Amino acid sequence: MMFVAGSAQAQENDWIQWQEQFNRHQTEKGQSPNDQTIRIKDIAVTATLKDYPEVAVSGYRQLYRERCITCHDGIEEVSGSHPRNFGCTVCHGGDGNSVKKEQAHATLIYDPDAGTGKRNPSSLKVVEKSCGQLYCHAGHSQPDRNHILRVKKSMMATLAGMISGLRYQWSAQSERTAKYGVTAVADEDGQVPIDRGALPRLDTLPLFSPLDGHENPSLKGKANAARVSRNIADRTLRKKCFQCHLDSKPAPGEFRSQGCAACHFTYSKDGLYKGDDPTISPAEKGHPSYHKMTALTPTLLCTQCHKATGIEETNNNSSSPLGFPGEGQVMQDVHFEKGFDCIDCHTQFDIMGDGNLYSKQHQAVEIRCETCHGNRESNPSTEEVTDPDDRVIRLSQNYNGWANAVGDRMILTAQKRKLTNVKIQNNKIITFGKKSGKKFVTPTLQKGKSVHVIQAHMEKLECSACHSQWVPECKGCHSLLIKVNADSSLNGDQTESWEMPVSSLKVATPALMIGPRGKVVPMLAQPDRTLTLLDEQGNPIAALAKNGEARGRYQNWTFTNPHGYSGSNLAYAVSPHSVGKQVRSCASCHLSPETLGLGKGDIFPGGKSSGKDDKMEFIERSNIVKQKSVFSPDAKVDLLGKPLAGISQTGARPFNQSEITRILRVGNCLPCHDRYSDRIYRNIKKSYAFEKKPAHRKLIANLKNFN
Repeated sequence: MMFVAGSAQAQENDWIQWQEQFNRHQTEKGQSPNDQTIRIKDIAVTATLKDYPEVAVSGYRQLYRERCITCHDGIEEVSGSHPRNFGCTVCHGGDGNSVKKEQAHATLIYDPDAGTGKRNPSSLKVVEKSCGQLYCHAGHSQPDRNHILRVKKSMMATLAGMISGLRYQWSAQSERTAKYGVTAVADEDGQVPIDRGALPRLDTLPLFSPLDGHENPSLKGKANAARVSRNIADRTLRKKCFQCHLDSKPAPGEFRSQGCAACHFTYSKDGLYKGDDPTISPAEKGHPSYHKMTALTPTLLCTQCHKATGIEETNNNSSSPLGFPGEGQVMQDVHFEKGFDCIDCHTQFDIMGDGNLYSKQHQAVEIRCETCHGNRESNPSTEEVTDPDDRVIRLSQNYNGWANAVGDRMILTAQKRKLTNVKIQNNKIITFGKKSGKKFVTPTLQKGKSVHVIQAHMEKLECSACHSQWVPECKGCHSLLIKVNADSSLNGDQTESWEMPVSSLKVATPALMIGPRGKVVPMLAQPDRTLTLLDEQGNPIAALAKNGEARGRYQNWTFTNPHGYSGSNLAYAVSPHSVGKQVRSCASCHLSPETLGLGKGDIFPGGKSSGKDDKMEFIERSNIVKQKSVFSPDAKVDLLGKPLAGISQTGARPFNQSEITRILRVGNCLPCHDRYSDRIYRNIKKSYAFEKKPAHRKLIANLKNFN
């Protein structure tokens, strides 16, 4: 590829000659060049790359002048880092010499499957031809600048977590670790940190039926047959769940783009263009608000997909947290309440990937509460900026109102990478808003204060276990009703409608479980997920067939995962983004069967201290009445610590029996010792030993006499 312009004069001569011919043609028609029906306008492609001044942008397409603005006159400059003298074709492709739409647009770079016309060259299927060209966002010696390689391996691009979770719960695969992505992708950089859960590759999701092969026409014959699963999970993923990855089409009534543009172009809520390009109809929905790219993704663009975050979307020009779109009055996450954007906490490696393939979200995210707030034993880790080419300096040049410099002491993430917007100033930890420019003083945990003094809590609980105020509860969105109008074996692309009950969001007090990092975290406890398959007459039909043999007829089908646990009764460790300064009460954990995953109801302790004789009386008894189960539908574990819910996260589980017994035992102390700072909790073993002594019984007797 030639980057340094060498034939600009020759092309300039061609341009002048063409314009003279055009003017003669207009004169022959009786029109003077001054009153042409088409007035030719052009852009001189004179830009060079900021970090590579020897690289001329014109060298990418060998175009030194472009006529695109003859028609697109008034279109906005896309960004300060992509100025007008970049031209159009370096990103969009096309014939920049032509003023005929058909010819100019014939070679535009776009994904024909995206459903957004020819205007987006950043779809991940074609991005190497645009954003991923050498020296743009690929080909750098610094790996963090090769965004395209990282994004294509990110969780948002692969959907590996969603795919592996659903396939495991529906017994389409026997392990929790991801095997498949939306498309096949391999990690070929020679660095695969297996200890952090990284994978060497992901294959393309299998097909449900051989007749689904049209979705991937490159697979023929035996290769196609080898990739047929005959599990309805794979049809469900393709038909419904794939609405969420970076190259997916938005849901009806929502407007966003695909690929890089999904996060870097903003849309109005009405999906209408507000700019000055005369070729774009102001009444045609599905266009960005303006032909403008933002390096700093606004929060309300994030929440188009990540809906349950404590922010209600109003318009894409505001990031003010206004409330959760559920039931009742819901407390805001303290970070949103103070004016944080999502990108103020989450790093580019969290969002765009760090170059590794992961199975689950917790493996990909590098920030923790302790990253900025520290713990009881130590303050956050820091590192000084010594290199003027450090990425934290380069990236901060895109931030609003401030920038980093050599000598700044930055906070480190869990992966020992410097945060770009959290640093020490005047002996305080300051978080800077990347987009807002605001300064937030970040409090740290200090040893010796009255809070955070219970050693067992500090060792065994994530911060979110106490500080999360709610978890979202989704109803309807994952219960499927499929009506098949032909071919009752559900093989092939017959006419079918996929219906979901009306979905609703409300919030609930978090139940708790052991998370994938081995500490107690909030549980996303969801209603049963079921599947119903009906023919044209409304009769249940077979979902799976092999050699013509029906395996069952499914109406309100509940799933079983490969380890024999329920795949429709789910438990999922989550960080719900509902952090509050105030913590939940002691009783809400230590006296609540629901918080422990036992379900709503009352516990009746037995005579044995082990808890083996304990009984549970459930409030919700529909499963018992229908003789489906001896447990409540909302129970995730029984009193003996046996899981009732399926869990797709590696390392995550409900509480075991000894943990349940230990947690409930503290509840006996709460009537007298109901404060977090009570000294008995500083050494609970010593307190339990005192509880058995006559002196303790005497204290209780005195209290009774006092009452």
